[in-house]
Amino acid sequence: MRVLALALSLLAAGGLLLACSDESGPGAASDFEACDGGACEEDAAPRVATPPSDAGSRPGSDGGRDAAALAPCDDGGLPGMLDPGFGSGGFVSIRANPGGNSFARAVVVLPDGKTILAGSLVGPGPTRFGLVRLTASGVLDTGFGKGGIVDTALPFSGSSGAMAVALAADGRILAAGVAGQSSGADFAIARYSPGGALDGTFGDGGLALGGFPSPNGYVYAIAVLPDGKLLVAGTMGPDNPKVIAYYAVARFNSNGSLDTTFGSGGNSMVRVGSSGHPAAITLQPDGKILVVGASYAESAPSLYPQVSAMRLDADGSLDPSFGVSGRLVLVLGKGSSANAVAVDGAGRIVLGGYIEDDFAVLRLTPSGALDATFGSAGIVRADLGVSGGIGALAIQPDGKHLVAGGSKVVNPEDYRHGFARFQPGGAPDPGFGTAGRAVTVVAPPGGLFEANHVAIGGGRATFAGHQWGSFGIDMAVVRHCL
Repeated sequence: MRVLALALSLLAAGGLLLACSDESGPGAASDFEACDGGACEEDAAPRVATPPSDAGSRPGSDGGRDAAALAPCDDGGLPGMLDPGFGSGGFVSIRANPGGNSFARAVVVLPDGKTILAGSLVGPGPTRFGLVRLTASGVLDTGFGKGGIVDTALPFSGSSGAMAVALAADGRILAAGVAGQSSGADFAIARYSPGGALDGTFGDGGLALGGFPSPNGYVYAIAVLPDGKLLVAGTMGPDNPKVIAYYAVARFNSNGSLDTTFGSGGNSMVRVGSSGHPAAITLQPDGKILVVGASYAESAPSLYPQVSAMRLDADGSLDPSFGVSGRLVLVLGKGSSANAVAVDGAGRIVLGGYIEDDFAVLRLTPSGALDATFGSAGIVRADLGVSGGIGALAIQPDGKHLVAGGSKVVNPEDYRHGFARFQPGGAPDPGFGTAGRAVTVVAPPGGLFEANHVAIGGGRATFAGHQWGSFGIDMAVVRHCL
């Protein structure tokens, strides 16, 4: 996923596509790259899955399929296989904005198997926040919003849109993104009831703004804290990503007011590298805050963004025990990024993203140094001759690392989703897919699908994005077994 994109045109896709090899590749990475001497087996080729031509989401009852859809994909379901219990052959498209276009930028899967998409509704008129809820079997949930869809126009003159979504402990839904105003753009969070109505007890009529001094702010990630407070991470600064832009984090109280005990008046702006754009945020068990993404390095100026991170103490100040004065930029070839982050049971930090045109997993020590006990010098790379980046990362109870994402190949109509599982030391897990990985070519009916976000949970990987077709651009979802 290339994170250096403008908020309302973010069309990047996360992903991991692994080729078979051993763990002894060249350089500072464990390269599962093209196997020398034809060592890769032919049966490692991607499987092609083409859903039926009637794919799509239709309002109404799901016919009692939710219980079956919630079960793991274990009835002959191989890793990467399109989920036959979801939509039409694993694919759903949603006409969320008749007369205009719609884009799903983020997805969360609820404990009951339902799926919430958040994104933007483009035209007619200003761009708005858009949410969709699907049943566990992929049908529009008519108990949410209007026929399963929520269309929220923010009370500002400019275009707005949601870029991240999270679920509060009480089931309320939090959509974070950008609010366009005449003076620029600001962080925005909207809170909804479980039924999709704006929650008037949050902020001003259900909406809270970030209050940053910069005129341009874009949210890319949100996290709900154990005490109900909210963290949002994004960038503040000019629209041009090569001009100085700051990592920005704001903390809100559960009622939507800025938590003025955090940072400076509720927010923290940090220059990471010469210019940075965060992609993910997580809270460590000790209360420290990790934000990861991509930055341009000051020490090695180039045209390429690089993996970057910062760690804040619970009060919003930089943690001097991490990286260099709380910040980290790793120069890793001609471009790299961290798109996902998790912390393992030993406090080590695991990043998922890309290096150049390879898919990459990096593991850091708690202080931010590359962990030499993982992969090769702390890095595992993967190459199938395509470009992309990991979009979702989960650390299993046994310490294995499960990753998922997608990548577009040379043929613009050949879009692949990839999955892999690594052992705790970074070697591929032979018990998963073929040599630790699985690849599926996604060929939905009606037009090309491109993912913007992926979530792992419930034995599945759920990709949210949009589909092009003669009808325009619609929100769309693809779900795979894991």
